[in-house]
Amino acid sequence: MSTAAFSSHRRKPFRVQCHYRPVLLIGIGLLLLCLFWFASRYPQLLQKAAHVNNDVATMAYGKEAFPVSPSAPAWQRILLGALNWLDGMKIGMTFGILFGALLHTVLRYFPLKIGNNLYLNSLKGALIGAPMGVCANCAVPAACGLTRGKGRIEVALGFLFSSPNFNPVVMFMTFTALPLSMGLTKYAILLFTILVLVPGVIGWLEKRQGKPLESPGHLTGGEACALNLGPDCQEKFGAVAKEIVVEYGKHAWALFKPTITTMILASVVSSALLVLVPWKTLLASSHPLTMLLLSFLATLMPVPIALDVMFANQLQRQGVDGGYVMMFLMTLGVYSILPSIYIWREVSRPLAAILFGFFLLVGWVLGLVF
Repeated sequence: MSTAAFSSHRRKPFRVQCHYRPVLLIGIGLLLLCLFWFASRYPQLLQKAAHVNNDVATMAYGKEAFPVSPSAPAWQRILLGALNWLDGMKIGMTFGILFGALLHTVLRYFPLKIGNNLYLNSLKGALIGAPMGVCANCAVPAACGLTRGKGRIEVALGFLFSSPNFNPVVMFMTFTALPLSMGLTKYAILLFTILVLVPGVIGWLEKRQGKPLESPGHLTGGEACALNLGPDCQEKFGAVAKEIVVEYGKHAWALFKPTITTMILASVVSSALLVLVPWKTLLASSHPLTMLLLSFLATLMPVPIALDVMFANQLQRQGVDGGYVMMFLMTLGVYSILPSIYIWREVSRPLAAILFGFFLLVGWVLGLVF
């Protein structure tokens, strides 16, 4: 081989000035993950695992930053309950918004090329979501950032269903705090959801409407950003950093506006359900229609990560019927009003209705069986 030919096969030297954008975006991502994982999420999850056999304040939030007196007027209990829910969600939602904005920004520069296999895409999303440790509600802005960046919806949903359930700490809590049969049943259904139901329904809906399911392009613009590197990668670091900050801030604000609105709605709904629904009376009944109503309410209820396991364990220790224990384990925290609103508004109304109906019916059937 000639010297010229050998030289043509040599790799070009890495020049950081040619890669300012990916370096900055990777740096932002690592900073976000390290702060969230090590300063908040995993210490919190490990603390929950250590206290899994302790009672929680309610099924919607684990601790009371604002103490709620049982004798207080209903409006006051609803207001304080809503504030407690918001307090329990503030860190996870902040991370969800910031991470979702990062995903949107990354995909605007580097569009995702993940292939057309819906089943494999859903699995990839689940593998990414498992270590993240965000609840189904806080995963919504992250999923929204992905779909607004023209990422695939099955990837986003694989992430959303995996993150609160297949997290290693949550799985450990599930199999140590509850009967093995309940844990195996829940995870078998979740695997079916991620690997079969989500891609299958998306494929059917796309075939029926003749186009992919995606967020409307008018929300934030759908075209990828031009990189304009120039022949010699002569862009200034300061200019590139300013550009990244502007894009990132724009996407974060676009996620913050709908997220804060839906959070306030969800906090009031969850608190009102806690106060106004006669839970003890309903849990004392084994009538199929009562169980169907409770399955609906549990599927609707937005809860923090791992609280479904802790609340189901609490019901079991209190001697509540095993059907209700299984029903809350399967529905509470897996899906909720927040993912429903996201999918309904941004992706597909039929998909939102099908997923909600699926968990509602699965929770009801499991409640009858167990």
